Amino acid sequence: MKFWAYYYSDNSWQQEYQLLAVEACPTDYEYSCAKLVVLDLNTYRKRSFRWYLDKSKLQRLQNENINIVGVKSPLGSIVHQIQW
Repeated sequence: MKFWAYYYSDNSWQQEYQLLAVEACPTDYEYSCAKLVVLDLNTYRKRSFRWYLDKSKLQRLQNENINIVGVKSPLGSIVHQIQW
């Protein structure tokens, strides 16, 4: 995954989302995993992805706007960073 992110690093993007929920991942993932549900403020579509850092901080940011930074690749969008 890191290889794809490096290879496609010139296709970077960033966008502001509203963090709707920080949920538990399925039991086969690590304890630190969080499923983030965000609302795209441009299209009002919900999106979700797994995140492994700052779980406790993100839980306090529910219903706040966050900025997501990532790259586009053939595998889809890969999130590099979450800013608040």
